[in-house]
Amino acid sequence: MSEPTAVTADDVLRIAAYKDRDAALEAMVIAYSYHRVATDLAVRLGRAANNWYCYATWTSKAIGESLDLGPDSPFIADFGRRLRVPHPFKRLFRATLLTLLGPSYQLGLALANRAIFLETASLAVNLWNDAPDRYLKVSPESELTPEPPEFLTGLLSPADPRYLKDAAQLMVEAAATEDPVARGELMFGANIALSAYEQARAQTALELVLYRPVRWMTRVSWRSLRSLVTRRPFPRFKLYAASHADQPWLTRKLEDLWSSLYTRHLFAVATPLSDIKVGRPLTAPAGVDIDRAWAPIQNEKVRKLAEEFITEDRESATAGVRDWVSYPDRMRFIVSYFRVYQNVEALYGVPFAEQVAEGLAEEMARGLVPEAVSVMFDSKPGLRRRRRFYAYPAETTDPDAHEMAHFDFEPFLEAIPLDSVTEEA
Repeated sequence: MSEPTAVTADDVLRIAAYKDRDAALEAMVIAYSYHRVATDLAVRLGRAANNWYCYATWTSKAIGESLDLGPDSPFIADFGRRLRVPHPFKRLFRATLLTLLGPSYQLGLALANRAIFLETASLAVNLWNDAPDRYLKVSPESELTPEPPEFLTGLLSPADPRYLKDAAQLMVEAAATEDPVARGELMFGANIALSAYEQARAQTALELVLYRPVRWMTRVSWRSLRSLVTRRPFPRFKLYAASHADQPWLTRKLEDLWSSLYTRHLFAVATPLSDIKVGRPLTAPAGVDIDRAWAPIQNEKVRKLAEEFITEDRESATAGVRDWVSYPDRMRFIVSYFRVYQNVEALYGVPFAEQVAEGLAEEMARGLVPEAVSVMFDSKPGLRRRRRFYAYPAETTDPDAHEMAHFDFEPFLEAIPLDSVTEEA
């Protein structure tokens, strides 16, 4: 594989704006693109400490695996193992899980992943201009854009853009310092700021994904039956995307129970070393001295950023998460994870086998449409073809899912000057 060129703003825009890729393949392309961005930044920031895009690489790869819902889905197989589903019931379990997840799971998560990639990666590739002056944003609320579909405004939660300004400034300062300890702290601060932004941005999509099974059972299933009889569609997405506080009492209680159960027993953060079970206390991997990783933070700005989410009490900071939907609890664990894993160089590794990485590089470079994607798999037998099995609902029966399946980001992309962030502050 030849030495890749640096990722450009055009690359980021092309990858994020394409609308017709298979959702799982799209997430894998984004994962490989994050890896490329991480290695590009390492040219100036070094590899002694991980930048945020190292972590995003492995997270997006895990998202891609969870979006592969085909007959040989590793996500469904792993989920079944965790729930100890007996072999004779695996087909029934898969059918039940696909019904509970539905197309809005796959489409909503994929759209949110694309939007966050666009906004965070565009910041990184613009970082070494005369000043880190802008980033791209999905702006359904802009006066320059057409009237957005309801699902777009419902999927992307607001986030404070000052975190992006902080991240850019801290990375520029990190590149300018020769002190490895000071540089590590600055990069840690940038990682916190980027996650504070993107986790807030993803909040609604995360709730859609985690709460969707409960809402299907309590609010959508019986309406679907009525819709089949009356042949009258109903607004499914409004029910799936409504806030937790606005749900009926029974739905809220079941959502709390399911989200807590999933967090404590089933959900894990993927890393190249192992999967970290977020419901358990965070521990240091082999070769990491946690006392050294938890040394007092000297940089005042970085310390204040960290204090927004964690305390210096290591035990409470690294405790298991009770509910992954909770932004404060989630960010506490993520910031602790960054602090403990900051010097784990394996996070810079390519997250795919060489042949798969070559195919993804071609896909990333060409921005292929689905017809050309099939050619990529035919010419590289080592890549596993991802079979579509969802027949997306017709426009008359589920218009939200139909529209999400055919959504085009391009009219809603806007370049945001970082100077305006300072002015707003």
